[in-house]
Amino acid sequence: MRYGPPLVISALLVGLLGAGSSLIEGMETAELQTLQDSLGIAPNVAHVTDAYLPVPETPGGAPDFILIQDVHRHPQVQSQIASLILRGYSAWGVKKVFLEGAFTSLDLSIFHRVPTSTRALLMARLVKDGNLSGPELAAVLIMEQEWRNPPVSPFQLFGMEDAKLYRQNVQAYEGVVARRDRALADVVSIRRLQTSMNLPEPNPLDEQLDRVEALLRLKLTSAEYEAYLQSKDTVPSTPALDPAVHAAEEFYRLAQLRSYAFLKEMYKKVPASTAPRILVVGGFHTAAMTALLRQEGHSFVVLSPTVSSGEDAPIYEKRMQETADVLAEALVPAPR
Repeated sequence: MRYGPPLVISALLVGLLGAGSSLIEGMETAELQTLQDSLGIAPNVAHVTDAYLPVPETPGGAPDFILIQDVHRHPQVQSQIASLILRGYSAWGVKKVFLEGAFTSLDLSIFHRVPTSTRALLMARLVKDGNLSGPELAAVLIMEQEWRNPPVSPFQLFGMEDAKLYRQNVQAYEGVVARRDRALADVVSIRRLQTSMNLPEPNPLDEQLDRVEALLRLKLTSAEYEAYLQSKDTVPSTPALDPAVHAAEEFYRLAQLRSYAFLKEMYKKVPASTAPRILVVGGFHTAAMTALLRQEGHSFVVLSPTVSSGEDAPIYEKRMQETADVLAEALVPAPR
């Protein structure tokens, strides 16, 4: 499988919110709940968190695109994503699912060589260990069904990644990790100095330090990153902090470019039908992608899988570092 671990990154909001009297924009919570009910999505599986739909709505109808926010390598979330894709396939005829972290179409036929009696156990284990994603799990189940009754247009998984951008983003990640500890130590020292000065509350510098720390940990939301950029001039400067902050900003810049590349790659695939296309991406990419879809007048629904814990974050970090190590080896010429 040509499939790499996606990056936990924040794409900037592009601010291209298309206007138009025929479209709903900024739906209220009650409206989103009504939409969720009409789509038949159980709240213990996912929640509709954003939408942009024609008016009047077609009861039970589906939008052009369904964006599913991914919590990478999280077994519970991957199971929810698989459930949502199966729902899309059976209820709306979804045939194409596009993935962050993948570069080509995915061939999962190897699973059909595994005896039926052990296949389910194998897939459950792979999902738990972070080695099989929700879309892949759904694809195996769907293809098993399609092999028994071949359709005119088969179900397919496609990658949306630009290989060059992905490689650069992984290298940027490695650059942040290499500088992060020293930079965070300086943030601690700056906080102590600030506390000793007894500055009046609220203190804008304190809020910006919170953002800088989250920036270095690559955990800023899109809105938080926007706020960080607006107050960028207030970021303290130290020999250790400056290069780490620069590396993190480069990481986020590349993330934004990857968000645009996702839609570009997705548009290259001609729809097999009028059924919606599903895009599975990290939540931080969703903001930029939905802004562009709005601007272009495409209807969409954003689904956020229900999560009960984040205890599997170390699995993601381990896979991310493994990818960085592999790329580092590939970029170093072999000794002669």
